[in-house]
Amino acid sequence: MKRGEVSVSVILPTFNRAALLARSISSVLAQTFGDFELIVVDDGSQDATATVVRDFADERIYYLRLPCNVGLPAARNAGLAQTRGAFVAFQDSDDEWHGEKLERQMCAMRAHPAASVVYSDMHRRSPDGTMMYLHSPTIERGRLINPQTRFWQSYMLAMQPALVRRACLKEIVFDEAFVLFEDLDLYLRLAQRYEFVHLKEALVTYYEGIGITADRRREMRARRHLLRKYGGLVLEGDPAFLIKETLDVLFRRSLMPIVNRHLTPL
Repeated sequence: MKRGEVSVSVILPTFNRAALLARSISSVLAQTFGDFELIVVDDGSQDATATVVRDFADERIYYLRLPCNVGLPAARNAGLAQTRGAFVAFQDSDDEWHGEKLERQMCAMRAHPAASVVYSDMHRRSPDGTMMYLHSPTIERGRLINPQTRFWQSYMLAMQPALVRRACLKEIVFDEAFVLFEDLDLYLRLAQRYEFVHLKEALVTYYEGIGITADRRREMRARRHLLRKYGGLVLEGDPAFLIKETLDVLFRRSLMPIVNRHLTPL
């Protein structure tokens, strides 16, 4: 069947998450704003992912099977290459959108025609069921460092709460060299050229699990890559940060104090 035009393309990469995938897909299909396509990028899964997707039998779903596991940034880029909407949204394979997420964000895009990215806060659910409110950072055009946290300004802004104009993602795509923080990096580059609008309400529930985000070695590799990529720009505007972050990476200092600043118990 020929795929027609839509307003929003939703990219959902997944790898061996068949047991959780239905929750994620269902929350997208249940949106009050219905003019979208859902591109499920199967990143070489070896479980029942294809069956889970096929069981939905919804014409808005486009299933893209990659021949082997290429990693999250590359899977998202593969999804981007298939998009047809004027706007792009992102979902993760184990998380949940709230019902009015896309509707609220599309209204904000209409209200702020100069904006290229509209994003929200999130609820964060731990494995023991504890719920926290995650306050996304405020992104300012042209800035790299958040003056309050003294870290990269887009840290703690995930992909799930964002809606982006597709035109902005034609040249700025995910850096596939990252093993973590590919979302942080994408936002930093977008913020150098485009305006962001922050909706200060939770429109997504993020289910915290044990995985790549808990891997300190991957975290340090990603932080080193950020320093290599942006060190020259930071040196011009904020050399003190460059020195501090270099030392933090060398001594493997945790980012938990910054994480905790963004969280409020519910």
